[in-house]
Amino acid sequence: MAADNHNHDVPAMDYAEHEKTFSLFAGLIKWGTVGSLGITLLAGAATHTIPWLFAIIVAVAMTAIVAKFF
Repeated sequence: MAADNHNHDVPAMDYAEHEKTFSLFAGLIKWGTVGSLGITLLAGAATHTIPWLFAIIVAVAMTAIVAKFF
């Protein structure tokens, strides 16, 4: 059995598909983080822990920074 060598035809790596998958994953992580922080800010504003104006300004600034630099 040890000498029974099978020649399997393994296809070449599909780097384009890997890049697309990684880009999707990175985008989901990035915007999921922004969304989670936005929900946290809005929850804090809804419970009067932080002012509404502060929550809106921080959420807009955070979204703009992430969209521009990441």
